[in-house]
Amino acid sequence: MHRKYLVVTLLLVLMLIISSCGENQKLTPPIDDDLALLFGTDTTLDLITWNLKTFPLNVNTVNLLSEIIPQIEADVFAFQEIMDYAQFQALAEMMPHYQAWVYNATSSYRLAYIYDTRTVTVNDEYTIFNGESNPFPRPPYVLDITFANQDYIIINNHFKALGDNYIDEEDPWDEELRRLLASTKLEQYIRENLGNKRVILLGDLNDQIQEPEETNVFMPFLNRPDEYYFTTMPIAQNPTPNTVSYPSYNSMIDHILITDELFEDFSAAGDFCRVIRVESHVGGLSAYYDLISDHRPVGVRLQAY
Repeated sequence: MHRKYLVVTLLLVLMLIISSCGENQKLTPPIDDDLALLFGTDTTLDLITWNLKTFPLNVNTVNLLSEIIPQIEADVFAFQEIMDYAQFQALAEMMPHYQAWVYNATSSYRLAYIYDTRTVTVNDEYTIFNGESNPFPRPPYVLDITFANQDYIIINNHFKALGDNYIDEEDPWDEELRRLLASTKLEQYIRENLGNKRVILLGDLNDQIQEPEETNVFMPFLNRPDEYYFTTMPIAQNPTPNTVSYPSYNSMIDHILITDELFEDFSAAGDFCRVIRVESHVGGLSAYYDLISDHRPVGVRLQAY
């Protein structure tokens, strides 16, 4: 009898394994939420920032992303480092219900968006601080959207990289100083032009937000805690190899900031902001670095209705 029960049990397990194999199983692990691609929900505005490192990094990049992006189920993706305009448009066309916007402010290292046309209406798209290469190597790219009958302003950025962790006010081309000036100009722009708007500023900001004041390039925002909040701050304050956006240096340099008009929406959505460990779906970090990027995507949820 025991042998009979064992055979039956093994058959049931085999049937479960076979039945679990479907079209979407190859990219989505079934158990650990920290490893799941799924990020968005039906009741939240879900936004992702993602530096795609000289997109497309590999001949397989476009096909991989066309499978991965829909499974994340975010409403808006803000990308940095788009090198091939045509390939990026082709990526969007491979995914039903998604549309792309790519700016022409630069001919390389472009900023771009992909959004879900079923949930998002784009009202306008434009760049700001055009021609101001110092402090902005790439003009910030604005997307004005409506989601669930509410309007939002998204500002996509890719700040100047590198530096020596010292703000040299004597050198106008110092990397940290340029990031500080970019923060100063953006904070002033939001305060003077987007008062009472629901604003999300995000992107590869190329610096840490938890540093001491003397080396912190984000103090224009951090000095106004009643007006701005970095949803990525808890991650930055407790970095681990599994939670940061730039794992090769165990650092958090991709950020999402919200204005006070969104504080309650962020709280109502569970204060939810995290990186998405896409590498778990392509064979680990080494493969991810070769196939997609050296940055992980970072997402935030905002309660909308």
